[in-house]
Amino acid sequence: MARVSDLHLEHAQEMFLAERARREAIRGSLSTPVAAISFAVFALGTLSVEIDVGRLGHVSTLAILFLALGSVAALFASAYQVLLSEWLFVYHEPPRLPDIVGSEDMNDDESEAMARGLLAASYAVAYEEQLKGNAISAMRRTWALRLILLALLLQAVAFVILPFHRGGF
Repeated sequence: MARVSDLHLEHAQEMFLAERARREAIRGSLSTPVAAISFAVFALGTLSVEIDVGRLGHVSTLAILFLALGSVAALFASAYQVLLSEWLFVYHEPPRLPDIVGSEDMNDDESEAMARGLLAASYAVAYEEQLKGNAISAMRRTWALRLILLALLLQAVAFVILPFHRGGF
């Protein structure tokens, strides 16, 4: 078995800490889709006030309703992606040093080498788990943003059609 040096241990620890910091950065960036969802909901409220459901037989009314329903579906899908992104975050931490060492004498070279190896392996496993979880969460966050953009685009088209709706088309 190869001996784990202090350099190996420091490298494994730095990779783990970098991935943990990335997790927190992804987590912090989830506020962007959440804010955009609230903006889109407000815009839907404005659209719902402007539409005259008494003109349900008009093409413009049906188009606006269809676009609004598509926007609502995209917003729900986006909120679901945000929820999954937060839900799937991995909080895998390496064990504490006293849990690895136990009551063994740290002055013994063999015990110290074993503890260093276990700690480096623990950091490596925690890093791998964090890396996978962060990749999934980042992908979900990206999909949340894409779905919000779709919702906003559908709303924009509905607002473009609104003057034709008011004109009776």
